[in-house]
Amino acid sequence: MTYILVNFLNKHFFIIGIIFALIIFNACEDDIVVNNLHIENNINNSFPDTYEEIHELKRGDILVRPNLNFLPGSSSITNGSGFGHAALVVKGFMHENTDSLLAGAIIIESIAKDVPVEFQVREISGLVRSKFDAFNNNNFDNRYLGNRYRLRLPMEPAQLDSIIAFALMQKNDHSSWNASKSFPDQLLPNDKGIRKNWADNATWYCSLLVWQSVLYATGLDIDSNQGYMVYPNDLIRSSYFDNSKNGFQSRVKF
Repeated sequence: MTYILVNFLNKHFFIIGIIFALIIFNACEDDIVVNNLHIENNINNSFPDTYEEIHELKRGDILVRPNLNFLPGSSSITNGSGFGHAALVVKGFMHENTDSLLAGAIIIESIAKDVPVEFQVREISGLVRSKFDAFNNNNFDNRYLGNRYRLRLPMEPAQLDSIIAFALMQKNDHSSWNASKSFPDQLLPNDKGIRKNWADNATWYCSLLVWQSVLYATGLDIDSNQGYMVYPNDLIRSSYFDNSKNGFQSRVKF
């Protein structure tokens, strides 16, 4: 009997391993997305999750799509997909139609696409169509209706200008998933050899560019769990974007 059991385990070790991993995965995750179906465990979640239309984007606004929750170190947001995305608005716009609103706004973002370096950290319309990846931007289009966020910090224009100025200084840098956070007390060289300031990096990913710009200009750490990496979910979850009782809407799902 023992021989038969051992033989069975040896032959089916790989399958058993997968089943075990799925059991562990399901036990650890608050939110799971399987074949575009959202499954939520019975965990109390007071995070505001209301959808509403927006008709204005302002300088310094942050646009975010949530990522998958199982990425190591990520905060949890419902209905995330892939690695999510984040971008910073550098020129605002007003329009009743959301697509037109996005198309009229200008953002800066780091994109993980096979494009020339001058387009990896780029300034571009919030929505524009092109057959070339370098000039195409559909990262926040209508496919993500009700699953995208506008984040806004209650700051003076001069502070927002400083955030944007830092982000724009990073144009022509490379996009890389393994880029690292920088802090004032760190004296680390970057790939270019010389830093313009303590926050100057040679490589970025989308949410890091936004996070680093805010930290450098204001000293605020908008990574909700202050992990090694900052994910789009971490920005959405940050308490700095909790809506205030005086009616200021810092976090809107649109």
